[in-house]
Amino acid sequence: MAKVACFLPQELFERSKVEIIPGWDFIFAKNQGEIEIIEACKRADFLLVTAANPPVTARVIKNINSVCLLQVFGAGFDKIDIEAAREVNLPVANTPGQNATTVAEFTIGVLVALQRKILIGNREVKAGNFREIERKLIQTGLKEIRGSKIGLLGLGAIGRLVAKLASLMGAEVCYYDPYRVDRDMEKELKITYCSFEELLKNSEVISIHAPLNKNTRGLISKEEIALMQPGTLLINTARGEIVDQLALAEALESGHLGGAAVDHFAPDPPPADHPLLNLSIEANDRLIVTSHIAGVTAGSFARMLKEAVQNLQRVAAGENPRYVVNGISQARFTDRKTTKSK
Repeated sequence: MAKVACFLPQELFERSKVEIIPGWDFIFAKNQGEIEIIEACKRADFLLVTAANPPVTARVIKNINSVCLLQVFGAGFDKIDIEAAREVNLPVANTPGQNATTVAEFTIGVLVALQRKILIGNREVKAGNFREIERKLIQTGLKEIRGSKIGLLGLGAIGRLVAKLASLMGAEVCYYDPYRVDRDMEKELKITYCSFEELLKNSEVISIHAPLNKNTRGLISKEEIALMQPGTLLINTARGEIVDQLALAEALESGHLGGAAVDHFAPDPPPADHPLLNLSIEANDRLIVTSHIAGVTAGSFARMLKEAVQNLQRVAAGENPRYVVNGISQARFTDRKTTKSK
């Protein structure tokens, strides 16, 4: 019988209609400190955690010797010390692409909300200022996706879907990614490759779809924002640490940025004194914030959970895990038959 230390709530399995593997011992842990994680993993074959939490540190990894696969529920793995896992030959796997359409449609949604100033209109109409806000917004001149110059930072599964949707709606889309895709895909998606600096300077909308790592942490700072055109819209459905939070707040206050949408803060959740939560009324009207829900729907949860569980079953059957992110292709202790009773 395989044992799984699971840091997902049992209710998620029930709500997603994903069956807990018959005969397996799932330990649904709640406390997320290092000591608690290590304790939950005693004699466990698998560790199942979400992309958002808990942090799986080097100390944890060095003290969960029975675990043969660390499975992440979600695409992100920045909370995992993957270098420490590599050192002890522990594979770390995620579930990429299962919420790509979810995040892509969210991106298009907040872009429309920013361009059409929906939040402002909603507030003013409810306050009885229908004619005033109607006149003001018409005079301002609302923008649309058609004809917009959209720059995508990152062209993974999510970035490609955003590119496809935006191009379909008539946008002019460019992208920057350290790994340029082949020309056939660029032609298919109707996108143009450009340098990082060119993207910052020439885009009316910049949408971030890059993972958080040592190269992307602080990628958008005060200097990068200064390169953007006045009135640029910045959308971040990736990790908050990619964007300097104070620099973003200052750019909204000054009006240099026409608007921003933030789905993940740094730190997350944000403290009460976070700069993005203490903007002036005018600057606040240019900002949409959400609680890390860009990829969170019942459908995406079900797909990610199903993929994660299937990966556990795959390893238990003696196969190699899929979607490994730290280069360790084989599970530890491959001689152990986790599907059999111990």
